[in-house]
Amino acid sequence: MQLLAFVLYFSAFYLAVEHYAFTHWTRLRIIHAVMPAQKHLLLASSQSYLPRKLNRKKRPFPPALATADFLDTIERSIHTGHSLRAAVNDALHILPAHIQVHFQTLALHCRIGAPLEEVLTNAPANDTPTDVVFGIQAIVAASGGGVGTRYALERASWVLRERHSVNEERRLQSAQALFSARVLSWLPLAFGTMMVATNPNVRDVLFTTPVGFLCCGVGATLNFTGRWWMKKLSHQKIDANTYAFIDFIDLLVVLLKSGNSTHRSFLAMSQWAQPAVRNAVADVLTTSETSTRFVDALPLLISYFGNGATGVVNALAASERDGLPLAPLLERLSHEAHCERRRIAQEDAAKLPVRMAFPLVLCVLPSFVTLSIVPILVGALSSLTLS
Repeated sequence: MQLLAFVLYFSAFYLAVEHYAFTHWTRLRIIHAVMPAQKHLLLASSQSYLPRKLNRKKRPFPPALATADFLDTIERSIHTGHSLRAAVNDALHILPAHIQVHFQTLALHCRIGAPLEEVLTNAPANDTPTDVVFGIQAIVAASGGGVGTRYALERASWVLRERHSVNEERRLQSAQALFSARVLSWLPLAFGTMMVATNPNVRDVLFTTPVGFLCCGVGATLNFTGRWWMKKLSHQKIDANTYAFIDFIDLLVVLLKSGNSTHRSFLAMSQWAQPAVRNAVADVLTTSETSTRFVDALPLLISYFGNGATGVVNALAASERDGLPLAPLLERLSHEAHCERRRIAQEDAAKLPVRMAFPLVLCVLPSFVTLSIVPILVGALSSLTLS
């Protein structure tokens, strides 16, 4: 009888977990890859329910892709002869509502003819996604006019799509480890509940003795600690210096593509770039104006962005000294920086299962022992003592 109850309980728990996975896009892909046999059965039995559930919990359109499409539409409109300001207002309708609100101020400045730099000088709202901020920066950088406007927007669109690709790749590569860890973290609670429902001795031990109260408290604490630990590991981010350097080089390439000189590009970034980039560029400009030449102040970028900025410093110095074209060099360095970011993301995703082993072994497994094994042993010893 207990074996039948265990089978029924575990089947219900398994189907509940798998249904939870089906209602989320990432976990849906995992189920397709890991459990192909059950996939067709669940799809056949849930045809009327899953579409409504999936539509209700549909992920919003990613800001990076929405902004990239917006920039592509503006670029095509400019190619047909429209001005940048007219193209921005014409393309605004393609944005989803949750992204469009962040571009309303920019569109208003385009309609009334106000300087677009004011949109970034007045700091964007804290809830504005970083990809949307970069899109606004690209439009402001391209507002100087000239033949480089289209190329600047095209480059910014590529950058946003590349960023989204890296983030999605990292998310999908780590999804299987996260899903397995979450399922295992629920097993102590599920097995303990099953034993309470089917075994009177375990029920008596857990709810009528001090040892049972201690087991419940310690087991629940360990389990929730393990879940918190795993959640924290899954949300670990790449070093801030890496992001700041990529933002710097991407924005510099966009500014150069739009027809700005190196010095003018630095001036623009010192006024409305992200705080980390703005501080680094402002320090370079201040040092070059007070004590040394612009070329000699460039190594300060390494102190802000790390050794990865050495190539950019050398390219900027060579361009200032020898007059070499800078945009092609920086485009290659930008591509290398994005490849490095992708490598770091892949490496973090590959290390995630190993990191997840620590909370599983140190928290989830002891929780399972405390909630399931210890009550069974105490109940068995009590029965032997009474007999």
